[in-house]
Amino acid sequence: MYYVLGVLYSFLSVLSASSDYKVFDESGSLVGSFPYKTQLIQKRDIVTPPSRTVIAEDDHTYYKSQVIKNSSAWIEINPQHSQLDKNTLHEGLSAQFRYAYNIPLTFTFPFYGLPLRSITPTTGGFIFVGELIHNQLTATQYIAPLMAEFNPSHSNESKVFYHMTDSFAVVQWDNVHVNSNFSSENGTLNKPFTFQAQLYKNGDVIFAYKDVPYGLQAIDDRTHHVKVGISEAFYEIDVNHGITITYIHEYHKIEIEFENIGSNTEVHLLAEPTCVSAMSCAACSTVQTAFNCTWCPTIQQCSDGMSRWKQNWVDARCNNPGKSVSKKEECPSETVSALPTSTKKGAYEMVLCQESKTAIVCAGDDKLTIVEASFSRMNYMGSACESPRSSTGNTQCAYDNKLVKEKVSESCNDKSKCFIHAAQTFFGSDPCPESDKTLNIYYKCNGSNTGTKALVGFIITLVLIVVMVFVAWVFYAYRNPTTPSGLWLIKYGRFWKSRAYKEDTAESGI
Repeated sequence: MYYVLGVLYSFLSVLSASSDYKVFDESGSLVGSFPYKTQLIQKRDIVTPPSRTVIAEDDHTYYKSQVIKNSSAWIEINPQHSQLDKNTLHEGLSAQFRYAYNIPLTFTFPFYGLPLRSITPTTGGFIFVGELIHNQLTATQYIAPLMAEFNPSHSNESKVFYHMTDSFAVVQWDNVHVNSNFSSENGTLNKPFTFQAQLYKNGDVIFAYKDVPYGLQAIDDRTHHVKVGISEAFYEIDVNHGITITYIHEYHKIEIEFENIGSNTEVHLLAEPTCVSAMSCAACSTVQTAFNCTWCPTIQQCSDGMSRWKQNWVDARCNNPGKSVSKKEECPSETVSALPTSTKKGAYEMVLCQESKTAIVCAGDDKLTIVEASFSRMNYMGSACESPRSSTGNTQCAYDNKLVKEKVSESCNDKSKCFIHAAQTFFGSDPCPESDKTLNIYYKCNGSNTGTKALVGFIITLVLIVVMVFVAWVFYAYRNPTTPSGLWLIKYGRFWKSRAYKEDTAESGI
């Protein structure tokens, strides 16, 4: 299954219309403390909750799932019912319809093994976790405790809360109504839902349901997807004749059966080890996982060939014989990178093999700044591009770093995202066409300077208005010499003229 963006959106008009979310960036996160759990005492007897019952479980390779009745996983973050910090309310999501806000995390959350530093909760009962913001948010790359057309703006009692610590985050949809059922004559369909998603530092995800007033099968899905589960995809970027089309291929998803979801139910999605979580060749060759992991020195990634970074894997021909290694003794020696170490601090790194294409993306409204770039025979950690053991071609060949940085900066600086093609033609005359090369880019995502630009624009506009008013006043005073303005202009105009005359005569010695 795949989803197409760009010019192909017109073919998905139904999904597009039903999934049109407005996305905003929001900086900062909140940290609070939870109340200690205590035993419930009644008439000297300990009151224990009903026994937890596993009603469904499955192994989805990337995650193991369990659906449990009589939930004990609920973490209350509504300040009216808990002792948390009172600032857990997200005002933007609580007062809007079809909105999404990007929120930075206080920890790195591995989703399908891919490290995420931010999430994008929506009003629609799900969290978007993709890198490219588009109008297909409900299609894939989501964490959905209950994706539906919820409209928090219907009621003052409908709220969206979020809370973070250094090890987990919670997003809670509280008393939210399904938009199409809000005005229903059926009293049951008018009732609100309360549920939450919990994300943990080890990659585990828990969906907890406090109030589910009716079966999920009764939720109208004609104008909005209705889903419970998670989904991940990879991007494929195609540039033809200056037109960029981004394809989104969904390669894995987990769907939880609707009939298993009810009040006081929880869904556990327990993360399994994946290849992409291994950050070195040694770790890749020893990771205990269900996948056949191999290390590709060209792009410094561990994969089984299927992840969000698949395009880099394919473009670098990592599946070709001799391109990747699976044994620790085959790992290439780690030497000095082609870029100076001083440029790496605080910067992200993008490594592309020759002729590869990719997108560099910053979250929200952050803007790109290219710190350093090189296009050379030397790959990251010193490996040759076309093979970790090849010595073909001039191994010391490189384009001028200044030229490469200028070219990449022209395409990327001050943009939220840019598309890069590591092609010889992009950087001009090739100093060694017989040698495959690697493009190394170091970049930063800086906060948007929109506010500064707006202030400068306001000041300039104000100055222009003042100048125009002054010119208009002088014109009026000149044409109407008997008015107070005209008399003032004559008086001080003569003074300035007389003063200038005296200075001129003094200088000339008259």
